[in-house]
Amino acid sequence: MGNKGQTILVVSDDAALCAAARKEFEPNISGLRVASVTSVAAARRILEDGAPAVILLEEAAIGPEANGPRGLDGPRETVPRLGDVVTSLAVYAPVVVIGRAERRAELSALLDAGAADYVMRDGRGCLPSALGLVRSRLRHAQNVAASVPDPLDEAGEDFGEVLRHELNNPLTGILGNAELLLAEVHRENDGKLPRGAEQRLETIAALAVRLRETVRRLSQEWEARQHAVH
Repeated sequence: MGNKGQTILVVSDDAALCAAARKEFEPNISGLRVASVTSVAAARRILEDGAPAVILLEEAAIGPEANGPRGLDGPRETVPRLGDVVTSLAVYAPVVVIGRAERRAELSALLDAGAADYVMRDGRGCLPSALGLVRSRLRHAQNVAASVPDPLDEAGEDFGEVLRHELNNPLTGILGNAELLLAEVHRENDGKLPRGAEQRLETIAALAVRLRETVRRLSQEWEARQHAVH
């Protein structure tokens, strides 16, 4: 599997997890590098410079962040919601999350949208599953890249199929959930969000994140092909 210039970003303070990811991928995939940071804040700084192919996030790496006005003892710190963190990271790349079983429900919309995967932590047994999901995401990214046609190729049938699949699916989900939500709001007509509205909004947001990430990824692949030609 060729993944020239691609990176896996591991967000974890578990040295064994980072070492296992490097051992699994770097010797076996030409041009692929595994980078690691110990906090979400550090990950965001790296993401500003370029998007990886996949992000592997350990729930334990999510720590308190400065939030709100500064008090006598400095800025207030709160631990962000898992869903908020994963949503912010999924803008850049698909996220494979390792976490406690009870936290999975927080990501249901992102999981349904295909923007993230979740592996329940159960000792060392979760590591092969997490690495397998990362490999699957890499393979999918490679298939998408391979489907981008040469700029001089007029056919582009495979690329058109990729666009239909990658863009139409989340758009259909966004439209469907928005229509259902609007219908429920109009039916109740009491100025309040109906039951289940929050979940539908989360699904819409997650699908929008997936769509934006897909457009970004396809755009990067297209630009890379353009530069290769010139």
